[in-house]
Amino acid sequence: MNTRVLIIIAVIIAVIAGWFFRKQGDITPPVNIQTSEVDYEATDIQAIQTNEKGETEYELNADSLTHNPATNLDEMSGITMNWEPSDEQRYVIEAGSATMNQQTGDLQLFDGFSLVSENKTDDTSDSEPIKVTGQALKGNTKSRQVYSEEPVQVEQGMNRFQAATMTANLETGDYEFGEVAVTFTPAERQDKALF
Repeated sequence: MNTRVLIIIAVIIAVIAGWFFRKQGDITPPVNIQTSEVDYEATDIQAIQTNEKGETEYELNADSLTHNPATNLDEMSGITMNWEPSDEQRYVIEAGSATMNQQTGDLQLFDGFSLVSENKTDDTSDSEPIKVTGQALKGNTKSRQVYSEEPVQVEQGMNRFQAATMTANLETGDYEFGEVAVTFTPAERQDKALF
């Protein structure tokens, strides 16, 4: 074969290849990587917080935890917290989502919560545990106080009522409720002879 024919074939192939690559379009710009708002993430969390004496103050279980360095908040989902703020009081707290600041102790529960009290000192006590449920609860693990500015449902044994607001000192077990609504159903009247 003649070298002239080979050169013509090579030029035709180069023109076709150039045309093909030109038709492919512009190359997309490089990916812009921004700094993340997440410092660290973890799943299936099991944490224990101790007090100054080394005694367990609360145990925390969460499905996931993300730390946001911009707000310095731990953002959690699916939490269960066993909290023992004093020698007499114990609480089980569950919530769909929560945020917590480890330095200040500020805690916010949302996406539904339940707070159930337990008496640690006397298992034979006649008092029933108090269960408070609602949509959002705020508090502080250092001051051991919680409050809700949204309506809550309260149950204790057979007693039930609703309240517009709630404040509680978990260390002492004292609760305050605002705008309480109670439904009272008296027993049926039965006429009986006195003698």
